[in-house]
Amino acid sequence: MAKMRIVTDGAADIPAELARELGIEVVPLVFEVDDKSYRAGVDMADEQAYELLAGGQSRLKAHGPTSGQIEQIYRRLIGDYDYIFSIHLSGRLGGVHASAAQAKARLPASTTRVELIDSKSASMGMGSVVLAAARAIGEGAAPDEVSTLIHAMIRHTHAVFFVDTMEYLEASGKLQIAGAVLGSMQRIKPLMILDEGEVVPYERTRTRAKAIEGLFTFVEDFPRVEEVIALYATTPEDIEKLLEKLDPIFPRDRVQIARFGPGIAAHLGPGAMGVVVFEGIEED
Repeated sequence: MAKMRIVTDGAADIPAELARELGIEVVPLVFEVDDKSYRAGVDMADEQAYELLAGGQSRLKAHGPTSGQIEQIYRRLIGDYDYIFSIHLSGRLGGVHASAAQAKARLPASTTRVELIDSKSASMGMGSVVLAAARAIGEGAAPDEVSTLIHAMIRHTHAVFFVDTMEYLEASGKLQIAGAVLGSMQRIKPLMILDEGEVVPYERTRTRAKAIEGLFTFVEDFPRVEEVIALYATTPEDIEKLLEKLDPIFPRDRVQIARFGPGIAAHLGPGAMGVVVFEGIEED
């Protein structure tokens, strides 16, 4: 049986304990505070990062790992594993995928096959794919089955979110919107969708209540839903409002609840919320 390993980065927002349990290698994001760098979850705890985030966006900046950090993990794994599936943050949202490609190009000749995959997503939109792949490996799936599962889930997993203020996304440079349009959006709480890995406007909502309603409508519009993940940054109390709306169409006890990791929250700002929907995979 082929030996396989999953590699991902901290933007997947997978809890460390769960990553260890499933044998997932997570390359941590890097936080920059006052010109000093810290590895997320290693040199700086999540709660400390959230405290800095609450203190103002200029105090906490998040970056992807370097190609050297990714290369170190690859070199540790090659030779011991037949396949490495390296699943990363959307290439349109950061440089992790490009760094992983550079790391892969520097590897010595080996029998280990490294498949580099752009998740076209972030947070649990990516994390749910990573977790499913790791569980499939644990259940004895073959390499081609794992690869097929990963790519099918990417196609059928969708993420939408809203922010309290556009200033964090604007400062991050992750939002491709003309200045005049962006100015008009500053006064509302717009829903954003990840479309082929890029953040684009989805729906204009003026209040937080309407934005939460928009998250519900997003789920409701799918004819078939297998999995729902509700995400929050700093307002867990608002998750209950979303669950109440969802319950008639998707049982609340089946909704997974997760927190945006501080690396993602640094780009979205306090108060952000979102949902991830996995439609399921229909056999052709």
